[in-house]
Amino acid sequence: MKRNVALDITKGIAILLVIIGHCGCIPYWPVRHIIFSFHMPLFFLVSGYLYKKKEVKEALRRDIIHLGIPYLLTCLAILFYYLLYFIITKSHNIEPLQRYAIASIWGSGTIHKCKYLADHPSIGAIWFLPALLVCKNVYNVLPSRSRLLVSFLLFVIATIVGRYLIFIPFSVLSGLSAIIFYAIGDYLKSVQRISFIYWIIGLACWFVSIKYSHINIVQPQLDLYFIDVVGATCASILVYLLSGQILRVAFLSRCLQWIGEKTLYVLCFHLVDLDCGFSERLNVFNISIFTVALRIVLPIMGAFCLSYCLSIINENGSASKLSITKRFL
Repeated sequence: MKRNVALDITKGIAILLVIIGHCGCIPYWPVRHIIFSFHMPLFFLVSGYLYKKKEVKEALRRDIIHLGIPYLLTCLAILFYYLLYFIITKSHNIEPLQRYAIASIWGSGTIHKCKYLADHPSIGAIWFLPALLVCKNVYNVLPSRSRLLVSFLLFVIATIVGRYLIFIPFSVLSGLSAIIFYAIGDYLKSVQRISFIYWIIGLACWFVSIKYSHINIVQPQLDLYFIDVVGATCASILVYLLSGQILRVAFLSRCLQWIGEKTLYVLCFHLVDLDCGFSERLNVFNISIFTVALRIVLPIMGAFCLSYCLSIINENGSASKLSITKRFL
């Protein structure tokens, strides 16, 4: 099956928006607020669009490998950094090390506003990984004929419970809250054309959501529920259509496609940079725009180095297997 390059470009744009959204020096209104109105739903929509029914145990095993292990390795990288910092500086303050150890166990992306289990350290941006793992595997066991309806009910229940009542470790409720976008992504595979009236409704919902709502799936929080869902879906489709146009620009499309293919690596390196503060330390000019540039460049460089090393390992492994096979034959 031919790879959908426009989807890779869409993911590339989405991860860049995530990084920009985490830059506090950029004004929250309107720039980051607009980004937050659809950037995380976009990831779940794309993932849902790529959904294929799998055997339950096999799906869980694959997602633990592809999402759980990167989560664990990123947490260990942050803990290693703070341990190294503690040893080198001979600091007596082990609070950062303790905080991230606890945060790794909780798997929360932020401080929550719910009544129970709200006040605990947060691990940051990679809350998305356990949340997506939950979302994908719950969706995979839903009855096929009523997936969209059941997903909407789960979205409403999880959003209310997570926002007002209790936090469940590893962002379980965030994943269930986002399942409606995953379901919509899966549904969009069967849609050939979106009529003009739906575009009008979608754009209107998006503008209303930007003006009067706040989408923050990590909490989870969607103030206007159905309006937020429709608006974020409309904005996500617009990004996908934009990606189709970017295909005409060779260099830009290749760059965004590569970033989209390595989204998971970029996200993990972004979190390491975000939590360890490398961008701020390297910004010797103390100018905000340099911090933003470093926030974007460092994770991409990290992803490039990692993918290059993995490709060498794979090539050497393939060469060794070939050599063994030749000897055997």
